[in-house]
Amino acid sequence: MWQADSFGLNAQLPQIYRKCGYKYLAFRRGSPKNKPSEFLWEALDKTKILTHFMPLGYRAGLNFKKLEENFKILKELAATNHILMPSGSGVTMPQANTEEVVKKWNKTHKKSKMIISTSKDFFKNLEKSAKNLPTRKGEMYSGKYSEVFPDVASTRIWIKKSLRKYENWLNTFERFSTIKSLIDNHYPEELYECWKKLLFLAFHDVAPGTGVDEVYEEVKQNIKFLKQQLTTLTPKVLEAITVQGSQEKDIIVYNPLNWDSKNWVEVDLKFEENTIKNISGLKSEWEEIDIEIIKETRHADGSIKSAKIGFIADTPPLGYRTYKILENRKKTQKDTIEVLDNTIRNRFFELSYSPKNGLIKIKMDGEEILKGNEIILEEEIGDLYNHREGLKEALKRESSKGIKYGAFRVKDIRIGGSDLRKVIEVKVNYYSLRWPYRLTKKWKPKIWRHKFLTCTKRITVYRDIPRIDFEIKLENKHPRTRIRVIFETPFTNPTYNSETQFGAIKRKTGQYYFAADDWKEKPSGVSPSLRWIAYEENGKGIALLNQGNPEHEIRDGNIYLTLLRSVDLLSTDGKAGPIIPVPDAKEFKKYTFKYSIYPYKGDWRKSKVYKMGYEFNYGLIGLQSADKRAYKNRESFLGIRPDNIILTALKRSEEENHIILRFYEATGKNTRACLRFFKKPKNVEAVNMLEEKDEEFEKEIILDGESIKVHMNPFEIVTLKLEF
Repeated sequence: MWQADSFGLNAQLPQIYRKCGYKYLAFRRGSPKNKPSEFLWEALDKTKILTHFMPLGYRAGLNFKKLEENFKILKELAATNHILMPSGSGVTMPQANTEEVVKKWNKTHKKSKMIISTSKDFFKNLEKSAKNLPTRKGEMYSGKYSEVFPDVASTRIWIKKSLRKYENWLNTFERFSTIKSLIDNHYPEELYECWKKLLFLAFHDVAPGTGVDEVYEEVKQNIKFLKQQLTTLTPKVLEAITVQGSQEKDIIVYNPLNWDSKNWVEVDLKFEENTIKNISGLKSEWEEIDIEIIKETRHADGSIKSAKIGFIADTPPLGYRTYKILENRKKTQKDTIEVLDNTIRNRFFELSYSPKNGLIKIKMDGEEILKGNEIILEEEIGDLYNHREGLKEALKRESSKGIKYGAFRVKDIRIGGSDLRKVIEVKVNYYSLRWPYRLTKKWKPKIWRHKFLTCTKRITVYRDIPRIDFEIKLENKHPRTRIRVIFETPFTNPTYNSETQFGAIKRKTGQYYFAADDWKEKPSGVSPSLRWIAYEENGKGIALLNQGNPEHEIRDGNIYLTLLRSVDLLSTDGKAGPIIPVPDAKEFKKYTFKYSIYPYKGDWRKSKVYKMGYEFNYGLIGLQSADKRAYKNRESFLGIRPDNIILTALKRSEEENHIILRFYEATGKNTRACLRFFKKPKNVEAVNMLEEKDEEFEKEIILDGESIKVHMNPFEIVTLKLEF
């Protein structure tokens, strides 16, 4: 695996690479150590891969005038007598005089021999000494010897948001399409093309966003294609897998996750004239539930024409549940969500908001554990690769801290909702100038000028869901700024946990202050995560969940989430890239950002933060059923126990008429996984990630009717091939 230019490598890549058929790895960026330059890199599940870190990058043998100098450096760092000197760069062609240079070297160097070869031959020789090499663990995300550009996690944020949205959507569509293929043997041929379009978004330099504006026109076309295809195809597939039953149903709610999911869902309904007079609740099996009517229109006779309703659905694993509309239902007393003045209380926590600026405080068991949801504008004098600031303080915070000129001005604060949830809405604008700007505590500003930020914040507290959902609708006209949200905690823990690919890792807080004068890249403090980070202390914790805003920071007990960065140059110094204007990266756009806070007791494992992260990203899908159709009450196509096992792929195999299942252990403990399919498999075998038989990764599998049982190591990724 030739990883010449990825901006850091995640901690599970040794396992992923090995299960994709790779034996060796050469990479350039992110190693926290450069000596020895060869080692065994160990994944979270203990899988190891023979690895070479390129101390001089992938051009060590490119400049023939520097061969002697580079040879001495690499020899000092090498673990063995074998030294790799890559002789390429981008689209640079092989040099015609290479053979002549090598012959001259060998004539003048009696104690060393240079050969023209491939990296594979280097690794074959290195492999003979593999037992004596040190083992290293964790992610390769250090800027000590090479830049990893952590700030690109917020560059061109529309790409990150789109990548997350359509990856979730396509995964959902693929899972239900696979189920459909087991019912009628038809698998959508559009899936292959959709994955090609989506994976283009994940390519370097697409996902980092570090190219010129023009190259992202193709990305926009891919996103448009995905939206059109998935909007059209998803309802058809969902309708096709819904099993006929004996009772008429009005609403069907689908769950794409492999466990029982209890989540908020919204459904758009349409009715013919004189059909439905009122919607007072829903019934599924024996259970009657409350609903919230978000909006509705009526026919001339007073009956409902259209309605958007919301409710909390409790759905079976990778399946669906059906509901009947109740027109005249008497409400029963259940757990309530209380509102007293500016405080909202449910059975999980208490949230209060400031009537002055809408900032919040959260208490759990009477103890304040979080406050904020405060927007911060920071100076941005960086580029697509790096955030840079000169002020060392915020331009302005909503709490009025910052330089004296600008200010946030609250336009409106109101609270609405229903018995199921309460929604606080705060409308606030940022003005870069207020007048008079001296003695502002004594004199109220008379003139507000240059409105550079228009913002509407929504904070949702549910009756029966233990998280708080946040939404910010933002129109930015402020150039050269980084916009973040801050939450303040009382915690002092020097570490926190972050989700990574197929697992979780521990990271240090306060890296912004880390003195690293001799590093190639001083830590900026920020890091990317997948769906969640968890910061905890003394049996209480806060998880921050995101939907496509991966960049975060924890400093001084404060949790930061980056919304966007506005820059106007590809590179400010010409080192990382050319000094080219990138006007689209100013982010003068309308955005909707969604994130969530999950306050919990215990640690992130016991509180199942990993499940909450998935539930926030893979929402339930609610559809109105066809006219007067009768369906089963519920159906589960695939359930996996226990709930630390997470499904990541359910698809048709690439070459044969088989089904591929991929899942991983999420908490770092030995587990016996039990999978129950809705159909009995004829045969099951463990394969690698390329869907091939691999003796090294064979597993003992117990097939018992519709159930499949397999032992899993901590953070292990397992791929199964099923034949029906």
